[in-house]
Amino acid sequence: MIDDRAILPYATVPPRPPVECRALLFNPHSFARPARQLTEDMTMTTRTREQIVADKFEILENSITSLCHRDNGDWAGLGRCFHADSRITTSWFDGTAAEFVAQSNAMMSGHHPKDTQRHMMSNPRITLNGDRAACEYYVILHQGRTLDGYEFDFQTWSVTIDLCERRDGVWRICTRKMIYEKSRMDPHVPGTVPQSYYDSLDLSRYPQAIRFHCYRNERSSGQVPKNLIMKGSPEEVAARKEVAAWVAGGA
Repeated sequence: MIDDRAILPYATVPPRPPVECRALLFNPHSFARPARQLTEDMTMTTRTREQIVADKFEILENSITSLCHRDNGDWAGLGRCFHADSRITTSWFDGTAAEFVAQSNAMMSGHHPKDTQRHMMSNPRITLNGDRAACEYYVILHQGRTLDGYEFDFQTWSVTIDLCERRDGVWRICTRKMIYEKSRMDPHVPGTVPQSYYDSLDLSRYPQAIRFHCYRNERSSGQVPKNLIMKGSPEEVAARKEVAAWVAGGA
């Protein structure tokens, strides 16, 4: 008998399995299941996966659509993204979705004609449990604003958490929470805003990380920010616990 290891000195030849294992490995009936049972299991798995994908797509599309409607001023469309009893908490608002839509409309109506706004969404992740889900994603808000005759570019970094619920077969948002991280305020054209303008601003009453965001919002809405949730704060920890508990109740 020729020893394979003598021909291929660098090859690793695995040890032969014990006799009882070989009997299982080479017996075609050892691990067999009835073909009907195997087909049913595969079909059920496929159906479950398809439903999960469909649910997540509908949830995500609804959240994306709400941001588009907000930027484009489609207030009726924005309202349709929320259940009738939903609530929203942002840096400038805390109330029902219907009130949010109305106040957003009023606020944007007071903007300069050259002002712009885009909510840029990324990195969404959805936690799904029965008829409840949490859709969390990053948002960078870009706003072009004209204040006191000067043109500015604003940026705000935040995390949005939409608590969604399926009612009558339709997914809509029932709670929206915002977690804020940081903001910027830059001249639209470098060098066009004198340093004296910045020196004259009193931003001390706002959280340091998002002071420019809060300043801009107060200029638009006339409201001092309240109920803020800042990244890394005890309020964020509490909010995330509340979200987890709510989703867990959806089974």
